[in-house]
Amino acid sequence: MARRRFGATATCCVLLSIATLPAAKGQPLQRISTCFEESIAALRLSQLDQLTELCDKVINDASATREMRGQALAQRGHAFFRRWAVLETAHDATRGISDITESLRLHTPGPERKLQLLLIRAQLYAATGQLRRAADDYRLVLSEDPNNDTARLGLRRIGAPETN
Repeated sequence: MARRRFGATATCCVLLSIATLPAAKGQPLQRISTCFEESIAALRLSQLDQLTELCDKVINDASATREMRGQALAQRGHAFFRRWAVLETAHDATRGISDITESLRLHTPGPERKLQLLLIRAQLYAATGQLRRAADDYRLVLSEDPNNDTARLGLRRIGAPETN
């Protein structure tokens, strides 16, 4: 499997408190039972795979509402971001961007979740060399939350001004 390093951009991941924690010795891994796990920051890769499979079922369920599919896409996009934070593969970054973009088209998340998704997508855009789009997302976050240090730092990291 080809693996691509994205350099300093990966540092941005730390800003969202991203960490991969190994299971304690002798402790069984918790089985993921729903696409809508509240916190996925500490999930291992195998658990992220379980999560994406569960989200796939919701996304592909013809009886799921537009809102439900949008939420599942957001969660799956977040899971791909977490995978990218560990593996740094372009495929995970691209899938995360696609899922989050479609999610934001299908549903309107709460204000905090929306900002989180925009920051994640901005980091993934930057990781894939799409710096204009990354800057646009960081600026959108700042337009809704002018004191957002993560967005401000993200703009500095990619060498973009805070305003167009």
